[in-house]
Amino acid sequence: MIKAVIFDMDGTLYDTEAVYRKAWIKAGIPDEFYLKLIGRSHVSIVKMLEDNGYDSDKIYELKNKYTEEEISKGIPVKEGTLETLKWCKENGLLTAIATSSAKQVALRYIKETGMEEYFDKVISGNQLENGKPAPDIFIYAAKELCVDTDQCMVVEDSFNGVRAGKAADMLTVMVPDIIPADDEMNELADTVLGSLKEFPDYAKQFIKN
Repeated sequence: MIKAVIFDMDGTLYDTEAVYRKAWIKAGIPDEFYLKLIGRSHVSIVKMLEDNGYDSDKIYELKNKYTEEEISKGIPVKEGTLETLKWCKENGLLTAIATSSAKQVALRYIKETGMEEYFDKVISGNQLENGKPAPDIFIYAAKELCVDTDQCMVVEDSFNGVRAGKAADMLTVMVPDIIPADDEMNELADTVLGSLKEFPDYAKQFIKN
């Protein structure tokens, strides 16, 4: 039985990966390179940029500028997000966001979309040494929620997120966003859903009636 659900944020709860994708490309990052950045920590991304000859400070400055231009128009929410969060609350499940984005970004998103009441904890990968695909962020989230790892379910859209969830020995649900599930993800994830709208029907088997 599960007692907590730990959600990735970008591309899982919010349709922001599409916004970031455009921003990275406008900042001068090729799309195929951007796809390798999804789900990684800030530290990891900076290293990848610099290892490939980019000025990470300049790229981030431009990326953040273009992102803000879009986000200021409204935070796009993924289909099924609110229904899933309400279901978790109604069924007494603890919830957390575990994101590679900065904590202040996550807090802004949940505030501006009126979802503060649905999250018990907000965890940023910037608080930890190792980002996804390392399991650290999910293990830390479980500790913050005071729940054992085997009582947690992870909901992720990225390959690195799924790898991290399974490395933390948690039930891991993949809801693909920009990149569809491949053979590795179909085998590694406990299930692959078409959207968050399908989550309650799947998760109800893991809670006490």
